[in-house]
Amino acid sequence: MTRPTPLTCPITDTAPLLPHSGHMVLLDSITEYSGSHLRATASIGGNHILLHGGGVPCMAGVEIMAQGVAALAGCAACNAGEPVRLGFLLGTRKLELFADSIPVGTALKIEVDLSTQDQSGMGVFDCALYWTDAPPQAKAALPSDGLLVRAALNVYSPKDGKAV
Repeated sequence: MTRPTPLTCPITDTAPLLPHSGHMVLLDSITEYSGSHLRATASIGGNHILLHGGGVPCMAGVEIMAQGVAALAGCAACNAGEPVRLGFLLGTRKLELFADSIPVGTALKIEVDLSTQDQSGMGVFDCALYWTDAPPQAKAALPSDGLLVRAALNVYSPKDGKAV
């Protein structure tokens, strides 16, 4: 049996690692990953699927971070030669929003760190969403430390779940 070639960063084609398609793929690239953490990038363009009133509501940052969790699982599946499986965002704990919205033209960094995961597929991931660049006129309205959203995401990926 041939072992799959391990993925190497940066990964710029994130769609095969996510159980999403088309405009719902929100991650631009994966810059770093291991078995327990992932770093990724995303951007807010003028045709972003979550755009509302000239920006993406910071609450939608939960979906962007959840895609980081899905990408971490997708990397693990690909490296093991397994199909990417569906996962479910069950909820959040310790959700903190540090801005109202993310302006068009903003570059983002996503950080995902595994807190705990059991054999049934239940997991908790500590996640953060940062802005790394933004249009000059928007920077003053964004947090100076870059942190937009932070939360612990509760997820479930059934082991016998349908492969994507």
